[in-house]
Amino acid sequence: MRRQGLLSASGILLLGLIVLMTLHEWDNPLEDDREAFLSAPLIIADTITAKAYDRETGKVSYELKADHLEQFQREALTTLTEPDLRMENDNGVWTIRSRRGEVRDNGDLIVFMDEVKARSETNGVTLSADQLEYLNDAGQVRSPGALTLEHRDGNTRAGSMQSDLNSGEMTLGQGVVSEFTGSN
Repeated sequence: MRRQGLLSASGILLLGLIVLMTLHEWDNPLEDDREAFLSAPLIIADTITAKAYDRETGKVSYELKADHLEQFQREALTTLTEPDLRMENDNGVWTIRSRRGEVRDNGDLIVFMDEVKARSETNGVTLSADQLEYLNDAGQVRSPGALTLEHRDGNTRAGSMQSDLNSGEMTLGQGVVSEFTGSN
């Protein structure tokens, strides 16, 4: 009889230990993969359209489309595949497209990377660069690296560019070279 009692007590103790281990595992299911979990995207979406509105006028300040989006909460970063931005103000309509992009600073900074093309529908200027940054609140577009502007009179190459979309002023820097073809 003592033996049965000892086996029963051992069985109950073993069962209790298994239950505790199971509950602990349920409590911390990703402890080993915590870094992978924290680095994973919070949101994944395909074929997206997002709009930002001007705080004062309520008008659309830009419309952003992308084939694919991944939002990472830990880095406060959103990555885009094939982003396409359209913005319009008193100086006309601009579109910016690229292979990849990132949205930072709660949507105020959009960085376009890899085969960037920007086009002014108003005056027919096309800009090509490796990277272009759009600062929504400041109303600015800048290129920290080399770019080429194609316009009706030829083309212009520069090492950097800063543009104020509200005033329409563009500043080119670091070795500006313009080639004018002229009309016959």
